[in-house]
Amino acid sequence: MPKKVSKIRLIQAIIFSLWVTFKNLFRKPVTVQYPLEKRPIPDRWRAGTFALTTDKETGDENCIGCKLCERICPSDIIIVELEKHSGRGWAKTFILDLQACIQCELCVQVCPTDAIVMLRGLATPVANRQDYILDKEKLMENEKLFEAAWAAGLKLQKLHEPKQTEVKS
Repeated sequence: MPKKVSKIRLIQAIIFSLWVTFKNLFRKPVTVQYPLEKRPIPDRWRAGTFALTTDKETGDENCIGCKLCERICPSDIIIVELEKHSGRGWAKTFILDLQACIQCELCVQVCPTDAIVMLRGLATPVANRQDYILDKEKLMENEKLFEAAWAAGLKLQKLHEPKQTEVKS
């Protein structure tokens, strides 16, 4: 009796497979020819890469070297060296290792000056592991290549503030 049941299930599986094949045989393909055509990136896409921002008016970098991003990173992939001159802190070196990054966006959320942002662009494929280590110069170049993602640190902080309710008197 068990052999008869297995034969029936086999025939059912074959018929179902043929039905799915014939159902999709005359459909238009949905393949995107990637280099020529690009799918729209969703508004809240965040699996791209990072950038260090600059002040649009003065051209100075926004990073003040506070090391908050380094401290909050759960993967310990950010290294910041502080340098002080002209009355303010600067990032002497800023190194971010994308090989171990979990894209948690905590470094972006904690930044008080919106100096580090995630970008909406797709990560560029690389051949060497060394290319996944982003130094300060690469991070500054990334700002020019892609647009920033929907959320910056200050915008995210405002989302967590309690709602103000009006008190009627």
